[in-house]
Amino acid sequence: RVRRGILPWRRMFCTSQSQDKPIFITTPIFYVNDKPHVGHLYTSLLADSLGRWFRMNGKKVFLSTGTDEHGLKIQKEAAKRKISEKAHCDQHSEQFRQLFDTFGIQYDRFIRTTDDDHKRTVHRMWNLLEKNGFLER
Repeated sequence: RVRRGILPWRRMFCTSQSQDKPIFITTPIFYVNDKPHVGHLYTSLLADSLGRWFRMNGKKVFLSTGTDEHGLKIQKEAAKRKISEKAHCDQHSEQFRQLFDTFGIQYDRFIRTTDDDHKRTVHRMWNLLEKNGFLER
């Protein structure tokens, strides 16, 4: 239930008790089977606007965005273009980065799912989930 005049999320993020806790914001991790379009920009501008609002209110913000570079669609598109999957991903990922830079999106991290640190983190999380019985074969 929303109290009149005070939104729960505003109360939760704008109190003195929460002042030192950073706000983590992420866009979708965009699939690079094709060039970026207005929908990608739209969600990124919303995330950026939210981050700017929190920063204006004195919060620490970490905004993450990036590209997902795995899957059959990427493999097929790269084959159709007669280039390697890596070259295809490199080209499209750079187009996403340029789009965000052109529109002044203030991201802190542009992640690619092919980044070494991303792969290590995914493997650690998978092993942790498996070790604790959250995954079944």
